[in-house]
Amino acid sequence: MRIRLLALALGVMFVGACTDTTRPDLNNPSASDYSNITSLGQVQTLALGVLVYDRGEITTEILRNEIIGRDAYNLPVSEPRWVTELLGPRIDPGGFNGSATWPYASIRETNIGIDGVQNAAASVMTDEQKNATIGFLRTWKAMSLLRAIETRDTAGAPTLVDIDPTGPLAPINCKGDVLAYISAQLDSGYAELGNGGTSFPFTLPGGFEGFDDPPGFAMFNRGLAAKVDIYLAFRDYASPDGSIPATIDATWLTAASNALDVSFMNTSAADTTALNAGPQFEYSTASGDLTNGLFGDPASTTLRANPRVVSEAAPGDRRVARKVVTTADLTLSGVSSDEAFIVYPQPITPSRIITNKELIAMKAEVLWGQGQLGPALALANVLRTVDGGLAASAASGSDAVLNEILYEKRYSLLFESPDRWVDARLFGKLNGSNPPVGIGTENGNAPLWSQPIPQAEADARNKNLSKAACTVT
Repeated sequence: MRIRLLALALGVMFVGACTDTTRPDLNNPSASDYSNITSLGQVQTLALGVLVYDRGEITTEILRNEIIGRDAYNLPVSEPRWVTELLGPRIDPGGFNGSATWPYASIRETNIGIDGVQNAAASVMTDEQKNATIGFLRTWKAMSLLRAIETRDTAGAPTLVDIDPTGPLAPINCKGDVLAYISAQLDSGYAELGNGGTSFPFTLPGGFEGFDDPPGFAMFNRGLAAKVDIYLAFRDYASPDGSIPATIDATWLTAASNALDVSFMNTSAADTTALNAGPQFEYSTASGDLTNGLFGDPASTTLRANPRVVSEAAPGDRRVARKVVTTADLTLSGVSSDEAFIVYPQPITPSRIITNKELIAMKAEVLWGQGQLGPALALANVLRTVDGGLAASAASGSDAVLNEILYEKRYSLLFESPDRWVDARLFGKLNGSNPPVGIGTENGNAPLWSQPIPQAEADARNKNLSKAACTVT
């Protein structure tokens, strides 16, 4: 059975105004919603509520990361902060950009749900059903926290937030500790999914075909785990001031490789359909449901491709023709573009969460880090030839192969993923030099290193944003 996130069959509206009393309040989830699980109907509501929250978060992160990462603009005349902040020297922590992608309401909901499922009576949920549900929730909790640390990086993020909300706040952890915590959550979720049988005690919406049971969802879990392990492997490869000698952690590279090998990665993908395989969020124009926030009519949209997308592409790269079209010029606060994205041609076009082509690029990064330059280049060439329609690259040498991997990943995931900004930071490319050395200057500014901790979070901590002592440095 396929259901949409609107889930009217359950008599619950999961998206819409926060005043709707029939849906869980994801901005302030109550422990009473899920701490006492008495029916599988609650579990269904919980699972869909978690997905609803992230369906909005994914487009929020993609848009902002792609702007900071020099691949996109948003040029509404009424809101210059899309340019002055995201392409500027500083993001206001009290503004809409500074508070974006801080998904702790969703994390609180998953924590409450995990506790509720663990405590559910045997007459309501079997042990197998509990494992399947907790594995799903723990994976999605990790996904939410991953978004927080991808955007905040060295600013850190709290992890141990499954505490009394009226008590002292959880400490802010350093990047390495946050990533290690996420990795552990994904490993625990993977084990729970492995003990969860062959079906979930709830139904996932359309877009999750092939990942809508514990074995399938476990492959998605391993894809996320590999991503986190790669971040840990290269965590000391670059630093904001260049003070950390570039090092690669071989143990985490091995963990990433092992996770990819049991994910849904298919390195023999022969067409774009196989490259795009993976779970995705669907949207709807039905009343009360959500459309894709990255959709825009090319003739009028303010969501534009940074002209660098076209000028820095290899001649004949069909990913550019497939994703960008020339339209009327727009100018705002010193930047302009006459190139509009057509990645989401309809308001109901899905957003991809993680794809086979991203997993292939990640495997190439792992092999590169292990010094296996030939195999790494071969995987980059899968994206280059199958997705880009270009002749295979014959790049040689470590720097050239890394640049090739990052080029193919950039264009294959263009406006579909928040990865380019994260990758530039990870591999020492987050500077004002033009590619392949950096990602370029905009309006006289080098790219931002991270988003700030939101002002509301800082205020709750009396402006004390110091981090707990790091155990993973």
